[in-house]
Amino acid sequence: MHINKATRSGTAIVAMMLMSAAATANDDANLLTNPGFEDPNPASSGMPLGWNTFNLSSSDYVDIDDPGAFVRSGERSVRIRPATGESTRFQALTTNLFRPDGSDLYDPDYEYLGGDVTISGYYLVPDGEVLMDTVVGVKLEFRREPPNFSIWSAFEFSLPQTETDGMWIPFAFTVTDQMIADVGDFPPEPTSVSILPFRFFGGEFGAGTSPTGTVYFDDLCLVQGASVGPCNDADFVEPYGELSFFDVSAFLTAYNALDASADLNGDGEFNFFDVSAFLTAYSAGCP
Repeated sequence: MHINKATRSGTAIVAMMLMSAAATANDDANLLTNPGFEDPNPASSGMPLGWNTFNLSSSDYVDIDDPGAFVRSGERSVRIRPATGESTRFQALTTNLFRPDGSDLYDPDYEYLGGDVTISGYYLVPDGEVLMDTVVGVKLEFRREPPNFSIWSAFEFSLPQTETDGMWIPFAFTVTDQMIADVGDFPPEPTSVSILPFRFFGGEFGAGTSPTGTVYFDDLCLVQGASVGPCNDADFVEPYGELSFFDVSAFLTAYNALDASADLNGDGEFNFFDVSAFLTAYSAGCP
């Protein structure tokens, strides 16, 4: 088995191309309304359709043309800035909002023990900024059938990095059926789930202790019962069903190490044909 120098040097270009490509998980199975925040709420254009807010202003629903704003895809994203006082300790978006006709909430439906639930998406912290003295993440609130709407149980996940150097970073968190079962039997069972990208500051406001750093969210995706295995040859690492630069990095690591997993065409060689096969699978995306 061998790998030639031309192909090896070309992998850097391949990585740059793939890392800049959009790759949202399971788009067809996404249970969220307005997951990329592209559509404004007709009743309140300062906020995205399908989302309610806690302690955010209309200026935090940013447009690609806003000075200094960051948008991953399309023309819109949502920004959560550091808390400045008691009234902004907790800031969030939530899908727990009634639809205009009052028939239902925007919370996605949930089938009890019907498969793992995964929330994924992208976040960005501007270059030179750090999320300090604060908790930033995503919360999933599993709720009972209306008109009850009470929270059956909730799961909270923190974002993996406090700095992203101005780059969009993917995240994915999963609530498994086992985690749900471990909560215990407390009927009635949940039938929907609220999604809350949030930040919270629980400390004292003052010099050296106040929260810092701005965070942007975009291109969220909620799925239940997604495939537990790779969706295609480019889906190298978990969470499966989502293609991102983590898959690119894993492929390049295996490729440079002459690992059999990178021999995608199965000819025993490591060359352009394997890179081409990876590119083709990556571009096809996950179903």
